[in-house]
Amino acid sequence: MLLSLGFLTLCFSVEAQQTEYRNIYPDTWVGTDALGRTMPDFTQAGAVKTDQRRVVGIFYLAWHTQGHGDEKYGPYEGDVTKILQKDPQARLDANHPFWNNPPYPWYHWGEPEMGYFLNQDEYVVRKDMSMLADAGVDVLVMDVTNAVRYWDEWDFTFGVMQKMQAEGSKVPKFCFWAFNGPVITVVQDLYDRIYKEDKFRNLWFYWDGKPLMLYNSRPEFDANRGGITHKNPHYDPDAKTNPMNPRYNDPDYCEEYYQDYTRAVKEFFTLRTMWWGYYEWGGERFVGTEDNWSFGYCLSDPRVQALKPEELLSTHKGTREQAAVTPAQHPVVTNHYANIGVGKSWSRETGQPALNEYDLPVPTYVPWLGKTVENPEGYGIYFQERWDEALAANPQFLYINDWNEWTAGKGNVTTPWLGRNNSFIFVDQYNSEFNRCVHPMKGGYTDNYYMQMAQNIRKYKGIRPLPENKGYHQISIDGTFDDWNALTNEYRDTRGDTFHRDALGYGGIRYVNDSGRNDIITSKVAVDEQNIYFWVETAESLSPHTAPHWMLLFLDADTNTETGWFGYDFLINYEVKDDKVTTLMKYDGEKWGKAADISYRYTENQMELAIPRNLLQLDRDNFVFDFKWSDNVGKLVDPISFCLHGDTAPNRRFNYRFTWKR
Repeated sequence: MLLSLGFLTLCFSVEAQQTEYRNIYPDTWVGTDALGRTMPDFTQAGAVKTDQRRVVGIFYLAWHTQGHGDEKYGPYEGDVTKILQKDPQARLDANHPFWNNPPYPWYHWGEPEMGYFLNQDEYVVRKDMSMLADAGVDVLVMDVTNAVRYWDEWDFTFGVMQKMQAEGSKVPKFCFWAFNGPVITVVQDLYDRIYKEDKFRNLWFYWDGKPLMLYNSRPEFDANRGGITHKNPHYDPDAKTNPMNPRYNDPDYCEEYYQDYTRAVKEFFTLRTMWWGYYEWGGERFVGTEDNWSFGYCLSDPRVQALKPEELLSTHKGTREQAAVTPAQHPVVTNHYANIGVGKSWSRETGQPALNEYDLPVPTYVPWLGKTVENPEGYGIYFQERWDEALAANPQFLYINDWNEWTAGKGNVTTPWLGRNNSFIFVDQYNSEFNRCVHPMKGGYTDNYYMQMAQNIRKYKGIRPLPENKGYHQISIDGTFDDWNALTNEYRDTRGDTFHRDALGYGGIRYVNDSGRNDIITSKVAVDEQNIYFWVETAESLSPHTAPHWMLLFLDADTNTETGWFGYDFLINYEVKDDKVTTLMKYDGEKWGKAADISYRYTENQMELAIPRNLLQLDRDNFVFDFKWSDNVGKLVDPISFCLHGDTAPNRRFNYRFTWKR
């Protein structure tokens, strides 16, 4: 939504980086999630906070590589949730046939909203970047924690992000996080192949004036094994023996194995260690200490649990710098204090709920809701508790773990796990209770965690106020559109989000989605004594009005999600009579029924229409309503329908809010 005169750009600055983009004002959108939680408005979130740096980063994984698309893994059935739905006894038997048909090296904890995708799927990357930017995420923290370099996936992902930038979209920046294995070599590789080569420079994330690198400042301490060597890719034997060599006795070149990070790395990057928030790591106190960032907190350890929220924060030069927020911890315990993991329904007061036959929590009390619910894993109990503590502690950098991990390896070892001796374990992801993904899932709790993240980022950063709309504007429904130029408030949507999908998924699944048709980019609203007028613009010429589900306009006239179809009381263009007359439909509690014929016109990439105010019961001297455009959405099942097909403005389940007074 736009208040001022400029059409294209607004400057976004993190550490003096300026990138021009077409601002779509997502912090002014309204929305209600499946649990009835609403996006904080200006009175709740407050104005944009300028007291300090406020940056949000999220862990983004590129390990869904093309090799996982091999048909030898098909038909793909490596989904823990579906396996346990078929036979809950599989949770007790490492050799149950459902685990070995075929023997996958990895399993999804559940099915992602966009299917079992791979990272080299442009449709998915575009959706990811749009969702994250809309929510207020500033930086992707790219995974190199186990020393695997996903060069092809990074090139693909960053390339798509640059394409989106060229189209005028805002996308996050990126940095890397390396920790285990030959981490000195890994960091050097990242420097040599990306930063030294100046690749994707307009996407680099800066902190304290330099690109940020999250690393292991004590590489002799590795989470997986000891005795690791760090091979020097620039080793020059001549530099060790030849005084004439310009690099003579330079340890960055004359030693076959690194003992420390190179001068180039130390000078080029802002460096911070990041690891799990253990009370101690490598024999020293870790969580809440100087320059040691945490990607989550080991709250199963009573010493960590006893710390105040502000004592969990990492500091830099004595200033509170970084805090972590995670939807859960691990299904496997990371210390000797407990024999059950810390899932999405864990809380400080009650701990981890008992598990049922599907290894999901029994009905559990939800503090923010004030009652006990079925399926508590969808209510963000642990997530909100961490958000509340992080917001109170007020860090400069707020790190979220994670966006899209989704998979984990199954370890066939008999050990205490989930409160029992079990013949196998999953370490990081297991099911809808034990995972850290914010990425929306198919079915289940859908996008609850995404919406919860967006809600809390607003509280952390603050938001811009809604624009004011005053007075009458006369509009003629004639298809010329010149009379709309006087209105400067625009309601904007992502450009380029009708991208068609044809990509490989896990196990050789082929995902195809060609529903993107009319790319909705801008709309306006006007009011006069009799009518409310709508104007909409698409990136290219509109398809014919005879196409199904063509340019639907949804209206929530009373801003009440408890009335209408998921809040929408009226629907326009569900039945289009001809190129001049369309229909206004009203929801009667069970179905859509015709309320009136209304006038509209469209020419090339613009459309306008008029609705009598009395039909909408908006004939007062001031009113508020919400609206949403959607094209080729397919079958209207629930608000998730807006997320999967065609184009919707604004994105996903968000709405624009129009406020007016005479």
